[in-house]
Amino acid sequence: MGLPPQPVAIPTMLASWEPPEITARDRCAARGGRELAAYTVRGWVRRLETSKDDGDWHIELTDRRDAPRDSCIVAEIPPPEFGDVYRQARADLAVVLRGRKRSKSGTLARPVEVQIVGAAFFDGNHRSRRRRRDTIDPPHGRCNASVSALWEIHPVYRVTGP
Repeated sequence: MGLPPQPVAIPTMLASWEPPEITARDRCAARGGRELAAYTVRGWVRRLETSKDDGDWHIELTDRRDAPRDSCIVAEIPPPEFGDVYRQARADLAVVLRGRKRSKSGTLARPVEVQIVGAAFFDGNHRSRRRRRDTIDPPHGRCNASVSALWEIHPVYRVTGP
């Protein structure tokens, strides 16, 4: 993180960020464009999955507490063995969510406001294999099924409360 993170709103990510021409075939594509910057995003944690196969914590965030949950983006915190920054981000998220009730699927009974800092990442692995398709396959959490929803904050470097 050389440059200071740029603030961005979740609706801006969903409506204005053009998806790159990346699909599941481009698994090891080099990062480019927006992916070369860090961003600060304020949102409401709606769901937290801590037992994904890749070891990442998957956070579903919406812009408002009462926003439809399918208007979310995904933010991911890698496993702590990849660096102390991720260990600290997980610990900070745990503090913000302490005492909050979650269902077995990770849905919070009441959303919690957070601010996260991390890099943008276009998760083309969820995009259909035809480059210009605007469909998602496989699903991307409970976020909407548009290709724009494949923009994530991943990895997350920092988590703070409101």
